[in-house]
Amino acid sequence: MPTKDEKVATAEILLDLNCINFSPKKQFKLTSGKKSPVYCDCRRLISFPKEMKTLTNFAVKKLKSFNDFKKISNIAGGESAGIPFAALIASKLNLPMTYIRKEKKKFGKNSQIEGVIKPKDNVILVEDLMTDGGSKLKFFQALENAKCNTRALFVIFNYGIIEKKFEFKKKKISLISLTNWDTVLKVAKKKKMINKKDMIVINEFLASIGVKN
Repeated sequence: MPTKDEKVATAEILLDLNCINFSPKKQFKLTSGKKSPVYCDCRRLISFPKEMKTLTNFAVKKLKSFNDFKKISNIAGGESAGIPFAALIASKLNLPMTYIRKEKKKFGKNSQIEGVIKPKDNVILVEDLMTDGGSKLKFFQALENAKCNTRALFVIFNYGIIEKKFEFKKKKISLISLTNWDTVLKVAKKKKMINKKDMIVINEFLASIGVKN
């Protein structure tokens, strides 16, 4: 887990740059059709180089403390939000980078993974955020098809539905993140971005989708 200072600093960045928004009264409509009092858009980060550099440094520090880090031979970004983060992290770690499409191309080499990746490569998949993990399955499958070992999933923001390990075909993949809802809500409350009534609505929603903290 990231240190408290890094978790708080990451939360502050996400809030200050409007990557996380609260609207308990006029709620956001999600792709599923459900209404949500919160909305996360970590893609905004790419427009802020100073903060991207800070988060990249946090990520590199965190990944270097990962037990299997010395085995890692490739950093893979998930299409599309994970790609810029993966590029910066891979460059800082001096490791090869690839990116994974959600689907194979329907022309040329019909590739799903772009860049150079080899069988038995030990990979960290990089994404911007993690909810229930459903959107990651295609990426994990692509890496398995390439005969690679997915050692970890790294995200900037983890909802907390899955906390430490992601299970894929009975394999347990480590989940590494910089911050979570528990920290974000505490920081938002301190900044007076939400009040007690808002907090109740938000916590009820998060509990309803399986967020543990």
